[in-house]
Amino acid sequence: MSWLEGATIRPSGEAAFVIEYGEAIDQAVGRRVAALFAALEAAAPEGFVEAVPTFRSLLVLFDPDVTTRDAILEALPEEGAGAGTTSAEWIVPACFEATCAEDLDEAARGLDMPPDTVRERLAASRYQVGMYGFAPGYAYLSGIDQTLTLPRRQKPRPPIPAGSIIIAAGMAVLASVSMPTGWYVVGRTALTLFDKDADPMVPFAVGDRLTFEPVCAAELERLTRDGGGLKRADA
Repeated sequence: MSWLEGATIRPSGEAAFVIEYGEAIDQAVGRRVAALFAALEAAAPEGFVEAVPTFRSLLVLFDPDVTTRDAILEALPEEGAGAGTTSAEWIVPACFEATCAEDLDEAARGLDMPPDTVRERLAASRYQVGMYGFAPGYAYLSGIDQTLTLPRRQKPRPPIPAGSIIIAAGMAVLASVSMPTGWYVVGRTALTLFDKDADPMVPFAVGDRLTFEPVCAAELERLTRDGGGLKRADA
């Protein structure tokens, strides 16, 4: 199957184009974008600059003095021909107790369900990294239980701690930095989500999948001192 089957290609100025796979946030589409991203980076001709994956599309930037959109597309191997990435599975320790989930009770009232039900559904969801954006290491996740869908706040709340799990609009985010937000803080991890001196600088690739493993606040504090506790589920 061709990478372009079912896709729409849109120009984005003279030195970029976008390959889009529909309008919806879908985990199968996200994995296809992640595989296309890996295949393109492996096979791209001279003049390819970089690609930026999102939930449903890939932005490709190139040097128009060196190559063309068509040359980049022609350099791609057939989809499923061995090119592309195999997504990793991760287990992320997370605390959903009140001290680490400042807005969970408020979110539960908005959802008209008990706080413990919100905690259970957060822990039972299987998330997928759909894109990075807004700030370095700020990871947007698909896969949250859709019964936990809330609108964003009318006004931003005070700054949240780095490592927070925040939800709104049918998505979840791992927040890499402390800042005000219009989303709801429902948990916290001990992860460092962006380190400019590390390789890679972020712990997850787009297309990776993860689940949260509930821990108490004391255990999260220990993990904060001991590296965050991130584990490969498929190791």
